[in-house]
Order: sequence, then structure tokens, then C-alpha cells
Amino acid sequence: MTTINKCGVILLCILNLICSCSPVTPESIFRTSVSFDFLCAPQNFDNLKSDSAFVALVNDTVFMKNLQVVNEHTRASKLCNLYAHINIDRNNIASVINKTDSLDILASHLDWAKEILLVQPQLKYVLSALVESGYDNWWVEKVKPKLDKSIEGYYISDTLLTALNKELHNFASPEKIDIQSNIYILDIDNAFNLNDETFCCTPLILNPEIEKQLRLNFLNIYIHENCHSIKLTPELISAIDKLKSNSFFAEKEKIAEGHGEGKNEAAVVAAEVYISHKIGHRNAQSVYDEFTQYVDGSLILAPIIYVNMSKRKANETYNGFLIRLFNDGTISNGHIEQAYNQALETIHGAVH
Repeated sequence: MTTINKCGVILLCILNLICSCSPVTPESIFRTSVSFDFLCAPQNFDNLKSDSAFVALVNDTVFMKNLQVVNEHTRASKLCNLYAHINIDRNNIASVINKTDSLDILASHLDWAKEILLVQPQLKYVLSALVESGYDNWWVEKVKPKLDKSIEGYYISDTLLTALNKELHNFASPEKIDIQSNIYILDIDNAFNLNDETFCCTPLILNPEIEKQLRLNFLNIYIHENCHSIKLTPELISAIDKLKSNSFFAEKEKIAEGHGEGKNEAAVVAAEVYISHKIGHRNAQSVYDEFTQYVDGSLILAPIIYVNMSKRKANETYNGFLIRLFNDGTISNGHIEQAYNQALETIHGAVH
């Protein structure tokens, strides 16, 4: 979903690197969330226990036992995913506690949340104990200033961001989209994606050298997220599903689904790459690399859509353009592999 491959771990060897970037960044790119940090606290309790606010909990055998049970059944990424799904207030931990009380009702239909529901009482105990220990005030006083400092140290050109937002609006036209960001900088040592296009990550990634090492670019993630706001209709998704009768597409789509992707993701990736390249944020090599490497190069419709962007008519919605590619045979069961290979050849031909 983002430009890193469902990242669950950032090597701890980056812990000793210090961010050395230019000051000031547009706040619209990065956010903080006390609620997400709060949900990460059980897994990250080893990093909290030395603080005077939580010393009493370390000596509380009942708390530690419940904490162990919670951590044996779930991870921070799964908790954040679940609570995002049930629409917590991301800036109010009271919302997390309130939702925990009725978690069995709110999440009973989610198969992937069953492990969490098994430990609902223990989870409530742990989260409530953290609240009673003053987690909220502790986060405001000690964590948020640290996160804000990291965010402020990451440089993004105002000119580039303005051009980017303008291009996002132009691309979505005549549809109107609300441009926003779901990139959260949390007090964690790793990074993970949520199913709603939220990207949660350690402030350590804001080091530009680490960003290069991980092939991670926050503006690309920002564009990608906002492209998910462009409406794609059930008619289009149905047309994509029908392609599964093609063995080549079905094989690649299975790989994409294994990464938690597929269906509309190819259209989103094509849009992101197109916009990024148009504003000069991706060169030809980066375009080729994204299509061949992202989720193991399984989103085979993405390069086909990309090379046909010039066919999009004035005042035609992106969804309407994509449906037309199906209707006119540009994308069809009969020659997907051929169209895919030709598209990659065209894209690679632009690399100097």
C-alpha cells in the first residue's frame, strides 16, 4: 500500500542515527496520535517501564501478567488496525477506553480480530492501568515534544508541496477530493501500514539517509494516500474481478492479495506514479522500478494504465477513463500479458 513492502520492522541499527535535516516542514504531511501511541504501549512497555510514571506498574504482578497475555495474542499494528477500523478518536485515549468496553460487539464480525477479542478483559485492564498511571499527561509532556521536534526537522519544499496538491486536484477533476495525510509519526522503533491507508512509523525514518536506504519517500506515500480518495465504482471493481479468468492475471493477483493488495490498488499506484513523474518527483528509472518491484511487481494493470494516461479525455473522471480502457479492449482477458509486457517495454525505453 505504500512504497515499503508492508513494513513491520525497521532494523534497530538505525537507533543511533540522528536526524540532520533542514528545519521546518509543512505540518499537513505528518501527524501525531496519542491514541495510536497508547495502543502501541503494551508491546513497547519495555521502553516505558524505566520512566518514573510507570515504575509502579512494573512491580504490579497482576498488571505484568495481563500485559504478558495481551502481548502473546496481539501486536501494536493489529491493535491500531482494529481501533482505526472501529473509528476511535485518534487524539483522545478516552475514546480507546470507551471502545474497549464494547470491543466484543464492535469487532465480532472481524475474523482477523478474534485473537484480540480473546484477551479483551486483559487488554482493558492493561489500558486502564496505563491511564490511571497518567499516560495521557506523560505523552503530552514527554512524547509529543520529541515527535514534533523530529517532524520539524524534516524538510519538504513548500513550492513542491503546493505544486503537488494542485496536481492532485487536477488529476481528480472533475471530481472533488479532500486532500489530507494519514502519515503518523509514533513513539515506536518500527513501521506498519493500516488497512485504511494509514502509515505509522518511527521518527527515526525522518532521517533522509535512512529514507534513501529503505526506498521510502513520504511525498510518494502522501500522493498514494490521496489517490485512494478518488472514487472507483463497483462497476470498475467488478470488471477487474472478471480478469481473474485470465491465468496470468490470476497468478499475479494472488501474489498481490498475499501482500494485502489487489483490486483497486493497481489504479491507485498508476495514478501515484503518474502524478509523481509529472511533477518531477520520480524519474523514468523510479517509474520502472515501482511497477516492477512494488508488491513483487504483481500489480500488472498499473503499467498498462500508466502508459495509456494520455488517452484520458478532458473532464473525464479517472473512474470513467478506467472503465473505458475495459470497454475499448485496452484491458481485456485476451491479451493482458501482452499489454503488460508492451507497457513495461515502453516505460523501460524512457530510462536513460
